[in-house]
Amino acid sequence: MKNIDEIIARAVILLTVSDRASLEKPKINGNVYSVEQRDRQRLSIYKWLNEKGYSKMMTQEERSLFEQNVGGIKSNQILSNINQYEAIEPCLWAIGLVTEISNYHNFVLDDFHPILQIGPEHTLGELVPICRLRSRADILIQREIAMLWHWRAIEGNNPIFKSKSLIEIVSSVFGSQYLKVVENIKLVNGCRDFVVDGYYFYELNKELINRIKCISGWRYHALEWLVGDVAWDEVETNT
Repeated sequence: MKNIDEIIARAVILLTVSDRASLEKPKINGNVYSVEQRDRQRLSIYKWLNEKGYSKMMTQEERSLFEQNVGGIKSNQILSNINQYEAIEPCLWAIGLVTEISNYHNFVLDDFHPILQIGPEHTLGELVPICRLRSRADILIQREIAMLWHWRAIEGNNPIFKSKSLIEIVSSVFGSQYLKVVENIKLVNGCRDFVVDGYYFYELNKELINRIKCISGWRYHALEWLVGDVAWDEVETNT
């Protein structure tokens, strides 16, 4: 299981990687910036990561992202790195910097820069004392919840959910021990199926299902990383 220092560092890296990916867009927070302005910001962020000691904890792909000039990244890579923002909240939750993990059908819009004290005065040493690592048991429950959401999104509109209850299917696929995890999912209505905004999951359109798959995939990745011993880019999230 990861320690507080590692978790803070990972959250900072994910946040700055998302910031870097966003620099590929001309408009940021409603303002238009030139390629030159955005590239200077890329260099500024990378310099900050080096000065604060975080660059040595980045994956090779993350370092490569910062070493490429603005305008040289493929659109699918940009989207993937921006979407990793969903992995930040579970990390912050695990160390007590946020109180709960958001629902699984909406992207997180909270600004985590203030929570992580991003800026010139930022130090890891000042953040560690205000954190409290949650128990492994609590993190494992959230990992299994994220896994089930991800699995359910992969299953999508599978007609089996119209004829069998969620309890039957989960018990058959994962084992009866997972029924306790189902009880912890707030949006399950009578265990018929996962419920999103009043609709059973099998009634959702593909756009929403794909959104949930993305959200749950990155949160599952983060929670799997938290309780494991492997590096960020070595995490496996098979369901």
